[in-house]
Amino acid sequence: MPPVGRNLGYMNPVGGGDPIPLNKTEIVIGRRPGCDIRLDFENVSGKHCNLRFINGLWMVRDLGSTNGTTLNGSMIASEQSVMPDEELGIAGHLFTLDYEPAGPEAFLSAHKELDEEVVQERERHSLMDLAGLDTDETRAKRPKRAPTVIERLSADEAEFDDAVPKHFKQSAKPKKQGNDEDFFDIIKDEVK
Repeated sequence: MPPVGRNLGYMNPVGGGDPIPLNKTEIVIGRRPGCDIRLDFENVSGKHCNLRFINGLWMVRDLGSTNGTTLNGSMIASEQSVMPDEELGIAGHLFTLDYEPAGPEAFLSAHKELDEEVVQERERHSLMDLAGLDTDETRAKRPKRAPTVIERLSADEAEFDDAVPKHFKQSAKPKKQGNDEDFFDIIKDEVK
């Protein structure tokens, strides 16, 4: 975590006003004199909300305020990240945070607990694999099988064979190939 006193960004009032420096990793915003950022408005609660700088992102959490905390006009019920282009509403007073959010590389370097084994284990279990559905990887690993030939049965044969659909039967033997006589025999078999 960055040391206390380092500038981690600014909280800018929408519509004008002096930017408020964000120089701690955890900031309490409210009306009480003991708050890190004091907003002296009647509709702001004593301890209204909390800003935390986690993994290069500012997160906001409402502290049970009377008039609520919003993000882009929607009331928040749990801790949410606040990006620089979003509007943070504290009891109707709007602010934007001016900071440079960290990317995924900063997150991974800050959390060394993810070692290679965990990352590799996650790669092997896609949702498709867990659901038992084919993915490109599982198809590539399977051995190729020769296609089976489906030949049509006569109506008499099909009536006595309950294990296959009415007019179809799978056969492992491929069709004959060779001279013209074999070709005509194959066509005759197909016509039957």
